[in-house]
Amino acid sequence: MSESFLKHHKLTSVCIGLLFLLVVQNFSGAQPIFRFLVPAVIFYLFLVGLYNSWYLKTIKKYNFWSLLLPELLMAAGFGSFLVIPSSNLRGLFLTVTVIFIALAEIILGNVSENLMLNQTLVIAFGLFFSFFGAYFYTPTLEPVYLIGVFLGAGLLARIFYESVPQSEKTKLIGAVAIGLFCAELFWVLNFLQFHFSVLSLILFNIFYFCLILNYYHLFHNLNFKKVQFHLLLIAFCSLMAVLATPWTVRR
Repeated sequence: MSESFLKHHKLTSVCIGLLFLLVVQNFSGAQPIFRFLVPAVIFYLFLVGLYNSWYLKTIKKYNFWSLLLPELLMAAGFGSFLVIPSSNLRGLFLTVTVIFIALAEIILGNVSENLMLNQTLVIAFGLFFSFFGAYFYTPTLEPVYLIGVFLGAGLLARIFYESVPQSEKTKLIGAVAIGLFCAELFWVLNFLQFHFSVLSLILFNIFYFCLILNYYHLFHNLNFKKVQFHLLLIAFCSLMAVLATPWTVRR
């Protein structure tokens, strides 16, 4: 039975992605989202977590942080879906999210540095976009968003640092520091009267800068050239994105 499931893991991964689409579409009607949609998504995440746990144990690559990564991806996708204002863009976004979820499930257990970095960055932007969008619509829940940004950024950093040959304490301290810094920046950036997509992009770039520089620091090969290169990289990416994306000052 186990061998049969392992042989069809890619097909199962695609089904998991499609199931996310079905759950979100079927429960995102006129009903209150916190009564139907949110519980349905939480139950979906629970079931996917059970499958992923079984799969990782079966291939003998079980790791709590590896198990958590696809869950964060789905949570980021769901949060981004909720704050996208256009129904057409929501449909397009769900299609892309299904592809990302399927790919994340297919490569589950792969600890390649490039794959981990790409997944971490995709999830980070999705989470920041979700929380800035949520603040835009319901600013009274700001303390909840602050906690969410701290947990999201901190967990992503800790997951990314899992392969670093350092002690658990060192990796945890670095992750907590990044989480706290991102939460503080989230609070500060909300004073700027820009669209939430622009604010999420700014925080995303700063998160990447801190994440990658601390990664080099943990490997003891951080130097000025690397700092300069990544600083110029995030500045260029931010500028191009802002110039290419229509946005308006928030009133």
